Amino acid sequence: MKTLPETIYLLIGLFLIVSILSVMVVFLYMAYFCMDKILQNLGNSHAVIIKKRSLGIDPISRLLLMNCISTLFIFSRQSLKCGDLSLEDYRSFPVGLKRTIESCGILMVVLSVICVIFVVFGNYQRWA
Repeated sequence: MKTLPETIYLLIGLFLIVSILSVMVVFLYMAYFCMDKILQNLGNSHAVIIKKRSLGIDPISRLLLMNCISTLFIFSRQSLKCGDLSLEDYRSFPVGLKRTIESCGILMVVLSVICVIFVVFGNYQRWA
């Protein structure tokens, strides 16, 4: 029988896994149903032009492209400075879609960091 802290650890771990999968489902939805709009609005951005060549119908390449686009928006100042993101594209991109992509990207990073900390803590406690 597991102790109460181990049970709580297990439930929090399951919640983290479900949360990460939920964000990935949102990314996949945007990758399949909003990709035309995204690529149309980011047509002058160097990073998107390069990554667009590897875009296929498979979910992996679409997730990788969505990850690239979310990184461009999260670190927009750096992306604009290096030339990976076009200023005209950034200004003309639909605000609602930009916020959704940014928030999903930030949420994925935060959940990943929490998951790593969680696993390290579990190993320290010898639960994992």
